[in-house]
Amino acid sequence: MRAKSPWRRILFTPVPWLLVVAVAVVQWIVIDDVAADVDGDSPLGYLLMFGSVIPVSWAVLETMWVRFDGPRPLVALGRTLVLPLIMGPVVGLTAVLVRYRPGVEDTIEAVRRPDGWHYWFDASRGGGGIWSDAALVVLANTFMPMLAGLGLVVFVVLPWFAFFRPAEFVEANMMDTSPAHAAANAAGARVLSVILMLTFAVPTAIVWLSNEGRTGLGWLLGITMVVVGIALTRFVLSRQVPDHVRRADLPQWAKGIRTVRHEAEQERRAEGRDPS
Repeated sequence: MRAKSPWRRILFTPVPWLLVVAVAVVQWIVIDDVAADVDGDSPLGYLLMFGSVIPVSWAVLETMWVRFDGPRPLVALGRTLVLPLIMGPVVGLTAVLVRYRPGVEDTIEAVRRPDGWHYWFDASRGGGGIWSDAALVVLANTFMPMLAGLGLVVFVVLPWFAFFRPAEFVEANMMDTSPAHAAANAAGARVLSVILMLTFAVPTAIVWLSNEGRTGLGWLLGITMVVVGIALTRFVLSRQVPDHVRRADLPQWAKGIRTVRHEAEQERRAEGRDPS
């Protein structure tokens, strides 16, 4: 399968949209159980609140095996940003509409606590009606898959391409794809993917350690990773060779920083020597 149009690459992919339909069907099936789950003990309610995570996650992951005309890491990132804004409201609305199934509202009202509280449908307490919960459900189905997609891009998709399909990673990053610089850029791509993972993982670990009362260990981890991050960044800048032709068409703010190799090439060009 090959998709040529950028928007077709991002939007019109059949399996994720079939999963949207499947999630809506499952929401219809489980709504009675969710309605009776006043304390939120069952995970079935997450299919209503975060059901769009399933199709968006698939759409992001399938870029690793579906072929496209163009760098697939960029398709994965585009889907992470765009699909939740479309699939989220769709799945959120279906999660609201299934409450019109006969008997569902009667069950919800019957199991509410004396103060009207319900784990899954608290916004509609006090006679607020079905659509009182709509805003929360739609927003949850929009932003949670965006976070899930970003996590998959950083921890699964980009490392996959960096280590097993480095040429596509290099192309997506507008680095030189010529054979002369392939090995250096591949090494830079792999280390760059590690840096991206550490950028998200380390602050999360520090917050978790702080919440566990191990602030000292979190502080030590933070200091250590600053040193490691500087070393890894230095390594990437010493290896990467930009594709100057492709980057020349970018606005100045999008061209990125100059790498060590780029500076050396510029010096050799100024002296009339062969930059390769």
